Amino acid sequence: MKGVLSEDFSPVSFMALSYNLKYKKLNFFHKVLLEKEGEIILNRQYFRLKGKGAGDQGETIYFADIKEMSVDDDYLEFTTFRKERYALSNFSNLFDSFIKDFFKVRNDFLAEALLMKVGMLYQEYDGQVEIVNRFGKFINRGMCRIQFYESSIVVIPEKHDCFVIYLNFLKNHELDEDEYVLKLYLDTGSIIQFSKLGTMLEDAQETLESLMGKMYEKIVNHLKEILPEFDPVTLLKLAYQFKDGKCVSFQVIKKLHEDLPKKIEALLFEKLSPAMKEKAAMLKSLAGDPQFYAGLSFQTRPDTRDLQMKLWFLAALPEKNILALSSGNLNEENVYFFRIVMEEGIVEEKLQDKILELNQSLFLSRFDFGILYKDKHDLKKTKFKTALRKLVFLRILRKSFIGKSSAVDLKDFKKDLDKYFIIAKLQQKTLALR
Repeated sequence: MKGVLSEDFSPVSFMALSYNLKYKKLNFFHKVLLEKEGEIILNRQYFRLKGKGAGDQGETIYFADIKEMSVDDDYLEFTTFRKERYALSNFSNLFDSFIKDFFKVRNDFLAEALLMKVGMLYQEYDGQVEIVNRFGKFINRGMCRIQFYESSIVVIPEKHDCFVIYLNFLKNHELDEDEYVLKLYLDTGSIIQFSKLGTMLEDAQETLESLMGKMYEKIVNHLKEILPEFDPVTLLKLAYQFKDGKCVSFQVIKKLHEDLPKKIEALLFEKLSPAMKEKAAMLKSLAGDPQFYAGLSFQTRPDTRDLQMKLWFLAALPEKNILALSSGNLNEENVYFFRIVMEEGIVEEKLQDKILELNQSLFLSRFDFGILYKDKHDLKKTKFKTALRKLVFLRILRKSFIGKSSAVDLKDFKKDLDKYFIIAKLQQKTLALR
Protein backbone atom coordinates (compact mmCIF):
# COMPACT_ATOMS: atom_id res chain seq x y z
CA MET A 1 0.00 0.00 0.00
CA LYS A 2 1.48 3.31 -1.08
CA GLY A 3 -1.08 5.86 0.10
CA VAL A 4 -2.46 6.95 3.44
CA LEU A 5 -6.12 7.54 4.21
CA SER A 6 -6.90 9.67 7.23
CA GLU A 7 -9.68 8.76 9.65
CA ASP A 8 -11.47 12.11 9.29
CA PHE A 9 -11.63 12.09 5.46
CA SER A 10 -11.06 15.85 5.43
CA PRO A 11 -10.17 17.31 1.99
CA VAL A 12 -6.84 18.61 3.26
CA SER A 13 -5.55 15.38 4.78
CA PHE A 14 -6.92 12.90 2.22
CA MET A 15 -4.32 11.15 0.06
CA ALA A 16 -4.91 8.65 -2.72
CA LEU A 17 -4.55 4.99 -1.81
CA SER A 18 -2.77 2.46 -4.00
CA TYR A 19 -2.69 -1.36 -3.99
CA ASN A 20 -0.95 -3.76 -6.34
CA LEU A 21 -3.24 -6.24 -8.11
CA LYS A 22 -4.12 -8.10 -11.27
CA TYR A 23 -7.23 -6.97 -13.12
CA LYS A 24 -9.26 -8.29 -16.02
CA LYS A 25 -11.79 -6.63 -18.29
CA LEU A 26 -14.42 -9.06 -19.56
CA ASN A 27 -17.51 -9.08 -21.72
CA PHE A 28 -20.87 -10.30 -20.41
CA PHE A 29 -20.06 -13.82 -21.56
CA HIS A 30 -17.01 -13.70 -19.24
CA LYS A 31 -14.59 -13.69 -22.16
CA VAL A 32 -11.37 -11.89 -21.14
CA LEU A 33 -10.83 -8.79 -23.26
CA LEU A 34 -7.91 -7.39 -21.30
CA GLU A 35 -5.67 -8.67 -18.49
CA LYS A 36 -2.98 -6.68 -16.71
CA GLU A 37 -0.85 -6.63 -13.62
CA GLY A 38 -0.60 -3.20 -12.06
CA GLU A 39 -2.29 -1.17 -9.37
CA ILE A 40 -5.58 0.35 -8.27
CA ILE A 41 -5.54 3.96 -7.06
CA LEU A 42 -8.48 5.07 -4.91
CA ASN A 43 -9.69 8.66 -4.92
CA ARG A 44 -12.76 10.40 -3.52
CA GLN A 45 -15.18 9.89 -6.41
CA TYR A 46 -13.38 7.33 -8.57
CA PHE A 47 -10.52 4.89 -8.85
CA ARG A 48 -7.97 4.12 -11.55
CA LEU A 49 -6.89 0.71 -12.81
CA LYS A 50 -3.39 1.06 -14.21
CA GLY A 51 -1.00 -1.45 -15.74
CA LYS A 52 2.73 -1.55 -15.12
CA GLY A 53 4.86 0.97 -16.93
CA ALA A 54 4.97 4.75 -17.00
CA GLY A 55 3.23 4.87 -20.37
CA ASP A 56 0.11 3.06 -19.18
CA GLN A 57 -2.55 5.69 -18.42
CA GLY A 58 -5.01 3.12 -17.16
CA GLU A 59 -8.78 3.43 -16.88
CA THR A 60 -10.77 5.72 -14.61
CA ILE A 61 -13.96 4.28 -13.11
CA TYR A 62 -16.32 6.48 -11.13
CA PHE A 63 -18.11 5.00 -8.12
CA ALA A 64 -21.36 6.38 -9.55
CA ASP A 65 -20.87 4.23 -12.67
CA ILE A 66 -20.76 0.91 -10.79
CA LYS A 67 -23.99 -1.01 -11.27
CA GLU A 68 -23.41 -4.31 -9.43
CA MET A 69 -20.58 -5.64 -7.30
CA SER A 70 -19.64 -8.85 -5.52
CA VAL A 71 -16.84 -9.79 -3.12
CA ASP A 72 -15.55 -13.35 -2.71
CA ASP A 73 -12.39 -14.33 -0.79
CA ASP A 74 -9.67 -12.20 -2.41
CA TYR A 75 -11.70 -11.35 -5.48
CA LEU A 76 -13.75 -8.24 -6.33
CA GLU A 77 -15.94 -8.24 -9.41
CA PHE A 78 -18.16 -5.41 -10.64
CA THR A 79 -20.13 -4.26 -13.67
CA THR A 80 -20.76 -0.71 -14.84
CA PHE A 81 -23.76 1.03 -16.36
CA ARG A 82 -21.78 1.05 -19.61
CA LYS A 83 -22.04 -2.76 -19.59
CA GLU A 84 -18.37 -3.31 -18.76
CA ARG A 85 -17.26 -6.07 -16.41
CA TYR A 86 -14.08 -6.10 -14.31
CA ALA A 87 -12.46 -8.63 -12.00
CA LEU A 88 -9.78 -7.59 -9.47
CA SER A 89 -7.56 -10.15 -7.74
CA ASN A 90 -4.02 -11.03 -6.63
CA PHE A 91 -3.77 -8.58 -3.74
CA SER A 92 -1.30 -10.86 -2.00
CA ASN A 93 -2.18 -10.78 1.71
CA LEU A 94 -3.60 -7.23 1.58
CA PHE A 95 -7.07 -7.96 0.21
CA ASP A 96 -8.83 -7.50 3.55
CA SER A 97 -7.10 -4.16 4.05
CA PHE A 98 -7.93 -3.13 0.47
CA ILE A 99 -11.61 -4.02 0.67
CA LYS A 100 -12.05 -2.02 3.88
CA ASP A 101 -10.37 1.00 2.30
CA PHE A 102 -12.37 0.53 -0.91
CA PHE A 103 -15.71 0.57 0.91
CA LYS A 104 -14.62 3.37 3.21
CA VAL A 105 -13.93 5.67 0.26
CA ARG A 106 -16.94 4.44 -1.74
CA ASN A 107 -19.33 4.83 1.21
CA ASP A 108 -18.13 8.34 1.88
CA PHE A 109 -19.03 9.13 -1.72
CA LEU A 110 -22.40 7.33 -1.62
CA ALA A 111 -23.52 8.97 1.61
CA GLU A 112 -23.06 12.38 -0.01
CA ALA A 113 -24.24 11.51 -3.53
CA LEU A 114 -27.41 9.76 -2.34
CA LEU A 115 -28.32 12.61 0.02
CA MET A 116 -28.24 10.42 3.12
CA LYS A 117 -26.98 13.05 5.56
CA VAL A 118 -29.98 15.18 6.49
CA GLY A 119 -29.16 17.96 8.95
CA MET A 120 -26.37 18.15 11.49
CA LEU A 121 -24.43 15.13 12.74
CA TYR A 122 -25.41 14.51 16.38
CA GLN A 123 -23.74 11.26 17.43
CA GLU A 124 -21.79 8.24 16.14
CA TYR A 125 -21.56 4.66 17.41
CA ASP A 126 -19.86 1.43 16.41
CA GLY A 127 -22.01 -1.70 16.44
CA GLN A 128 -23.31 -4.69 14.56
CA VAL A 129 -26.22 -4.16 12.17
CA GLU A 130 -28.70 -6.70 10.83
CA ILE A 131 -31.56 -6.12 8.40
CA VAL A 132 -34.70 -8.24 8.51
CA ASN A 133 -36.47 -7.51 5.23
CA ARG A 134 -40.23 -7.56 4.74
CA PHE A 135 -40.06 -11.24 3.79
CA GLY A 136 -38.28 -12.22 7.02
CA LYS A 137 -34.85 -12.73 5.47
CA PHE A 138 -31.88 -11.81 7.71
CA ILE A 139 -29.10 -9.78 6.11
CA ASN A 140 -26.03 -9.34 8.31
CA ARG A 141 -24.03 -6.20 7.61
CA GLY A 142 -21.41 -6.95 10.28
CA MET A 143 -19.70 -4.19 12.25
CA CYS A 144 -20.73 -0.72 11.11
CA ARG A 145 -20.34 2.93 11.90
CA ILE A 146 -23.81 4.26 12.85
CA GLN A 147 -24.22 8.01 12.38
CA PHE A 148 -27.25 9.88 13.79
CA TYR A 149 -28.13 13.08 11.90
CA GLU A 150 -31.03 15.46 12.58
CA SER A 151 -33.40 13.61 10.24
CA SER A 152 -31.57 10.46 9.20
CA ILE A 153 -29.40 7.58 10.39
CA VAL A 154 -26.54 6.59 8.09
CA VAL A 155 -25.21 3.03 8.51
CA ILE A 156 -21.68 2.51 7.14
CA PRO A 157 -20.54 -1.15 7.05
CA GLU A 158 -16.90 -2.13 6.76
CA LYS A 159 -17.41 -4.37 3.73
CA HIS A 160 -20.76 -3.41 2.24
CA ASP A 161 -22.46 -0.34 0.78
CA CYS A 162 -23.85 2.16 3.25
CA PHE A 163 -27.58 2.76 3.60
CA VAL A 164 -29.85 5.31 5.24
CA ILE A 165 -32.84 5.27 7.58
CA TYR A 166 -34.83 8.48 7.20
CA LEU A 167 -36.64 9.31 10.42
CA ASN A 168 -39.58 10.32 8.24
CA PHE A 169 -40.12 6.64 7.39
CA LEU A 170 -39.52 5.18 10.84
CA LYS A 171 -42.74 3.71 12.30
CA ASN A 172 -41.48 2.96 15.78
CA HIS A 173 -38.61 1.44 17.72
CA GLU A 174 -37.99 -0.68 20.79
CA LEU A 175 -35.12 -1.83 22.97
CA ASP A 176 -35.10 -5.61 23.41
CA GLU A 177 -33.55 -5.86 26.86
CA ASP A 178 -33.30 -9.67 26.72
CA GLU A 179 -31.25 -9.70 23.51
CA TYR A 180 -29.81 -6.22 24.11
CA VAL A 181 -30.83 -5.09 20.63
CA LEU A 182 -32.29 -1.79 19.44
CA LYS A 183 -34.93 -2.52 16.78
CA LEU A 184 -36.16 0.04 14.25
CA TYR A 185 -39.39 -0.73 12.37
CA LEU A 186 -39.61 0.98 8.96
CA ASP A 187 -42.52 1.88 6.70
CA THR A 188 -41.01 -0.44 4.08
CA GLY A 189 -41.71 -3.45 6.32
CA SER A 190 -38.02 -3.97 7.14
CA ILE A 191 -36.56 -4.12 10.65
CA ILE A 192 -33.09 -2.73 11.36
CA GLN A 193 -31.36 -4.23 14.41
CA PHE A 194 -28.46 -2.53 16.21
CA SER A 195 -26.44 -4.69 18.60
CA LYS A 196 -22.95 -5.02 20.12
CA LEU A 197 -22.91 -1.34 21.06
CA GLY A 198 -21.91 -2.32 24.59
CA THR A 199 -22.70 0.30 27.18
CA MET A 200 -23.64 2.77 24.42
CA LEU A 201 -26.85 0.97 23.39
CA GLU A 202 -29.06 2.93 25.81
CA ASP A 203 -27.29 6.12 24.74
CA ALA A 204 -28.12 5.34 21.09
CA GLN A 205 -31.76 4.81 22.06
CA GLU A 206 -31.80 8.15 23.89
CA THR A 207 -30.24 9.89 20.89
CA LEU A 208 -32.89 8.44 18.58
CA GLU A 209 -35.74 9.43 20.90
CA SER A 210 -34.30 12.91 21.31
CA LEU A 211 -34.10 13.43 17.54
CA MET A 212 -37.62 12.09 17.01
CA GLY A 213 -38.89 14.36 19.79
CA LYS A 214 -37.24 17.42 18.25
CA MET A 215 -38.71 16.56 14.84
CA TYR A 216 -42.25 16.33 16.22
CA GLU A 217 -41.80 19.45 18.35
CA LYS A 218 -40.72 21.45 15.32
CA ILE A 219 -43.66 20.24 13.21
CA VAL A 220 -46.20 20.88 16.00
CA ASN A 221 -44.90 24.44 16.43
CA HIS A 222 -45.39 25.08 12.71
CA LEU A 223 -48.85 23.48 12.77
CA LYS A 224 -49.86 25.78 15.65
CA GLU A 225 -49.29 28.77 13.36
CA ILE A 226 -51.57 27.52 10.58
CA LEU A 227 -54.08 25.57 12.70
CA PRO A 228 -54.35 27.65 15.91
CA GLU A 229 -57.89 26.49 16.62
CA PHE A 230 -56.85 22.88 17.31
CA ASP A 231 -55.58 21.53 20.64
CA PRO A 232 -51.94 20.37 21.11
CA VAL A 233 -52.88 16.67 21.32
CA THR A 234 -54.63 16.78 17.92
CA LEU A 235 -51.69 18.66 16.38
CA LEU A 236 -49.23 16.11 17.78
CA LYS A 237 -51.28 13.28 16.26
CA LEU A 238 -51.32 15.15 12.95
CA ALA A 239 -47.54 15.72 13.14
CA TYR A 240 -47.05 11.99 13.70
CA GLN A 241 -48.98 11.33 10.47
CA PHE A 242 -47.48 14.06 8.27
CA LYS A 243 -43.95 13.99 9.69
CA ASP A 244 -42.00 15.93 7.04
CA GLY A 245 -44.24 15.86 3.97
CA LYS A 246 -45.70 12.35 4.01
CA CYS A 247 -49.17 12.21 2.50
CA VAL A 248 -52.13 11.30 4.69
CA SER A 249 -55.60 10.28 3.52
CA PHE A 250 -58.55 12.47 4.41
CA GLN A 251 -60.15 9.45 6.05
CA VAL A 252 -57.26 9.26 8.53
CA ILE A 253 -57.29 13.05 9.01
CA LYS A 254 -60.99 12.93 9.87
CA LYS A 255 -60.34 10.32 12.57
CA LEU A 256 -57.98 12.75 14.31
CA HIS A 257 -60.61 15.52 14.46
CA GLU A 258 -63.85 15.90 12.52
CA ASP A 259 -63.07 19.53 11.63
CA LEU A 260 -59.54 18.86 10.35
CA PRO A 261 -60.40 17.69 6.79
CA LYS A 262 -62.14 20.96 5.86
CA LYS A 263 -59.26 23.01 7.24
CA ILE A 264 -56.60 20.93 5.47
CA GLU A 265 -58.59 21.09 2.23
CA ALA A 266 -58.82 24.87 2.55
CA LEU A 267 -55.05 25.11 3.02
CA LEU A 268 -54.46 22.72 0.15
CA PHE A 269 -56.68 24.59 -2.32
CA GLU A 270 -55.90 28.10 -1.05
CA LYS A 271 -53.22 29.02 -3.60
CA LEU A 272 -54.60 27.05 -6.55
CA SER A 273 -55.91 28.80 -9.62
CA PRO A 274 -59.67 28.49 -10.24
CA ALA A 275 -59.03 25.92 -12.98
CA MET A 276 -56.69 23.89 -10.77
CA LYS A 277 -59.23 23.94 -7.93
CA GLU A 278 -61.79 22.42 -10.27
CA LYS A 279 -59.38 19.68 -11.31
CA ALA A 280 -58.40 18.93 -7.71
CA ALA A 281 -62.07 18.84 -6.67
CA MET A 282 -62.85 16.42 -9.50
CA LEU A 283 -60.02 14.10 -8.49
CA LYS A 284 -61.15 14.25 -4.86
CA SER A 285 -64.70 13.30 -5.84
CA LEU A 286 -63.40 10.38 -7.94
CA ALA A 287 -61.10 9.10 -5.20
CA GLY A 288 -63.24 9.77 -2.13
CA ASP A 289 -61.82 10.54 1.33
CA PRO A 290 -60.17 7.10 1.80
CA GLN A 291 -58.07 7.51 -1.37
CA PHE A 292 -57.49 11.27 -1.47
CA TYR A 293 -54.27 12.31 0.30
CA ALA A 294 -52.65 15.55 1.39
CA GLY A 295 -48.94 16.09 2.03
CA LEU A 296 -47.54 18.96 4.12
CA SER A 297 -43.95 20.05 4.71
CA PHE A 298 -42.27 23.09 6.25
CA GLN A 299 -38.96 24.23 4.78
CA THR A 300 -36.61 27.12 5.38
CA ARG A 301 -35.34 28.95 2.31
CA PRO A 302 -31.50 28.83 2.37
CA ASP A 303 -31.18 32.34 0.91
CA THR A 304 -33.63 34.26 3.13
CA ARG A 305 -34.19 31.79 6.02
CA ASP A 306 -37.93 32.41 5.55
CA LEU A 307 -40.23 29.52 6.40
CA GLN A 308 -42.14 28.01 3.49
CA MET A 309 -45.10 25.64 3.65
CA LYS A 310 -45.23 23.09 0.83
CA LEU A 311 -48.44 21.22 0.11
CA TRP A 312 -49.25 18.49 -2.36
CA PHE A 313 -52.15 16.17 -3.03
CA LEU A 314 -52.58 12.67 -4.37
CA ALA A 315 -55.68 10.94 -5.75
CA ALA A 316 -55.44 7.14 -5.77
CA LEU A 317 -57.71 5.47 -8.31
CA PRO A 318 -56.90 1.76 -7.98
CA GLU A 319 -59.80 0.68 -10.21
CA LYS A 320 -58.08 2.69 -12.98
CA ASN A 321 -54.53 1.63 -11.99
CA ILE A 322 -53.70 5.33 -11.56
CA LEU A 323 -52.17 7.75 -9.07
CA ALA A 324 -52.78 11.42 -9.90
CA LEU A 325 -50.42 13.87 -8.21
CA SER A 326 -50.05 17.64 -8.08
CA SER A 327 -48.77 20.48 -5.92
CA GLY A 328 -50.83 22.90 -3.87
CA ASN A 329 -48.45 25.73 -4.75
CA LEU A 330 -49.12 28.90 -6.70
CA ASN A 331 -48.88 28.70 -10.52
CA GLU A 332 -49.08 24.90 -10.60
CA GLU A 333 -51.29 23.73 -13.46
CA ASN A 334 -49.93 20.23 -14.07
CA VAL A 335 -51.35 16.96 -12.82
CA TYR A 336 -48.93 13.99 -13.06
CA PHE A 337 -50.08 10.41 -13.64
CA PHE A 338 -48.42 7.15 -12.55
CA ARG A 339 -49.34 3.51 -12.92
CA ILE A 340 -49.80 1.65 -9.66
CA VAL A 341 -48.93 -1.73 -11.18
CA MET A 342 -46.30 -1.84 -13.91
CA GLU A 343 -46.16 -5.52 -14.81
CA GLU A 344 -48.14 -7.92 -12.69
CA GLY A 345 -49.89 -8.02 -9.35
CA ILE A 346 -53.12 -6.95 -7.73
CA VAL A 347 -53.48 -3.17 -7.85
CA GLU A 348 -55.07 -2.80 -4.42
CA GLU A 349 -52.20 -4.80 -2.85
CA LYS A 350 -49.54 -2.65 -4.55
CA LEU A 351 -51.18 0.71 -3.81
CA GLN A 352 -49.43 1.47 -0.50
CA ASP A 353 -46.05 0.47 -1.96
CA LYS A 354 -46.53 2.94 -4.82
CA ILE A 355 -47.57 5.71 -2.41
CA LEU A 356 -44.46 4.96 -0.34
CA GLU A 357 -42.31 5.28 -3.50
CA LEU A 358 -43.84 8.71 -4.09
CA ASN A 359 -43.31 9.77 -0.48
CA GLN A 360 -39.67 8.64 -0.51
CA SER A 361 -38.91 10.31 -3.84
CA LEU A 362 -40.48 13.63 -2.89
CA PHE A 363 -38.75 13.64 0.50
CA LEU A 364 -35.41 12.94 -1.21
CA SER A 365 -35.89 15.82 -3.68
CA ARG A 366 -37.31 18.19 -1.04
CA PHE A 367 -40.54 18.24 -3.07
CA ASP A 368 -39.00 19.03 -6.43
CA PHE A 369 -41.47 17.25 -8.73
CA GLY A 370 -38.97 17.26 -11.60
CA ILE A 371 -37.17 14.23 -10.18
CA LEU A 372 -40.34 12.16 -10.74
CA TYR A 373 -40.72 12.61 -14.48
CA LYS A 374 -38.02 14.69 -16.20
CA ASP A 375 -35.77 13.01 -18.73
CA LYS A 376 -32.60 11.67 -17.08
CA HIS A 377 -30.47 13.78 -19.44
CA ASP A 378 -32.15 16.93 -18.07
CA LEU A 379 -31.24 15.81 -14.54
CA LYS A 380 -27.69 14.72 -15.39
CA LYS A 381 -26.07 17.84 -13.96
CA THR A 382 -28.21 18.00 -10.83
CA LYS A 383 -27.50 16.61 -7.37
CA PHE A 384 -29.90 13.75 -8.17
CA LYS A 385 -27.78 12.17 -10.94
CA THR A 386 -26.44 9.33 -8.78
CA ALA A 387 -29.79 8.76 -7.06
CA LEU A 388 -31.44 8.22 -10.45
CA ARG A 389 -29.11 5.28 -11.02
CA LYS A 390 -28.80 3.76 -7.57
CA LEU A 391 -32.17 4.11 -5.80
CA VAL A 392 -34.54 1.32 -6.74
CA PHE A 393 -37.71 3.03 -5.47
CA LEU A 394 -36.96 6.13 -7.57
CA ARG A 395 -36.21 4.12 -10.72
CA ILE A 396 -39.44 2.12 -10.36
CA LEU A 397 -41.52 5.24 -9.79
CA ARG A 398 -40.04 7.02 -12.81
CA LYS A 399 -40.76 4.00 -15.00
CA SER A 400 -44.38 4.04 -13.88
CA PHE A 401 -44.85 7.69 -14.98
CA ILE A 402 -47.23 7.80 -17.97
CA GLY A 403 -47.73 11.51 -18.55
CA LYS A 404 -49.10 14.82 -17.30
CA SER A 405 -52.05 17.06 -18.02
CA SER A 406 -51.63 20.82 -18.33
CA ALA A 407 -55.23 21.35 -19.44
CA VAL A 408 -56.87 24.49 -18.08
CA ASP A 409 -60.38 23.77 -19.28
CA LEU A 410 -62.16 21.11 -17.24
CA LYS A 411 -63.52 19.38 -20.36
CA ASP A 412 -59.99 19.05 -21.74
CA PHE A 413 -58.81 17.72 -18.39
CA LYS A 414 -61.55 15.05 -18.50
CA LYS A 415 -60.30 14.03 -21.95
CA ASP A 416 -56.76 13.70 -20.58
CA LEU A 417 -58.10 11.64 -17.68
CA ASP A 418 -59.85 9.23 -20.04
CA LYS A 419 -56.68 8.93 -22.13
CA TYR A 420 -54.49 8.05 -19.14
CA PHE A 421 -57.11 5.66 -17.77
CA ILE A 422 -56.93 3.73 -21.05
CA ILE A 423 -53.12 3.73 -21.08
CA ALA A 424 -52.90 2.54 -17.46
CA LYS A 425 -55.45 -0.24 -17.95
CA LEU A 426 -54.12 -1.43 -21.29
CA GLN A 427 -51.10 -3.18 -19.81
CA GLN A 428 -53.27 -4.89 -17.21
CA LYS A 429 -55.50 -6.31 -19.95
CA THR A 430 -52.43 -7.52 -21.85
CA LEU A 431 -51.11 -9.27 -18.76
CA ALA A 432 -54.49 -10.88 -18.06
CA LEU A 433 -54.43 -12.51 -21.47
CA ARG A 434 -51.05 -14.21 -20.94
